[in-house]
Amino acid sequence: MENAGHEVVSCAGCGTRLSVPVREVRPPTEGEAWTPLDSPVDPCPPRMAAGTFARDPKPGRITRGTLNKGSEASGAERGAAGDLLLSPGDVVGTTEIQGRWGGCCGPAGHDGPNLACAGCGAEVGLWIGDCYTWLEVVLDGHLVSRSPSA
Repeated sequence: MENAGHEVVSCAGCGTRLSVPVREVRPPTEGEAWTPLDSPVDPCPPRMAAGTFARDPKPGRITRGTLNKGSEASGAERGAAGDLLLSPGDVVGTTEIQGRWGGCCGPAGHDGPNLACAGCGAEVGLWIGDCYTWLEVVLDGHLVSRSPSA
C-alpha cells in the first residue's frame, strides 16, 4: 500500500478534498530548520516537507471570527480542531480570497484567512509566503477534517 499511514484533509462543511495524501510529523522548530530572513533575494523555503503535515505549534494565527458561507456548522460538526501546517504544494481544492493576499513579495498572512474551499467558499486557511516568513499553509482545524487516504 503506497499511501499507508497517509491522510487527506477535506473541508468539514462540504467534503471537498483540500490536500494530497500527507502523513503527520512533528513540526520543525526554529533551531532545527531554516530561520526566515528579511531578504527577497533569498526565496523562503517551505516549512513542511512535501507529503507531510503537522499541528501548528502557534495555534490561533487564523482569525476565526471571519466565517463565510459554507462554514456555519457548529463547533462539534466542524472538524477535529488544531490548526494544520502543510507545504503549499500539497494543497488542492482551494481558491485565493481576493483582497487578502497582501505582502511585499508574497502573501504575509496579516489580513485574515486568504484561502477558501473551492467547493463551498468556507474560509479554510491561510497561505503565508512573504520574503521574511516560512512558506506554509495553515488550515483551520475547526473547518477541516482528516481521513485515511485511499
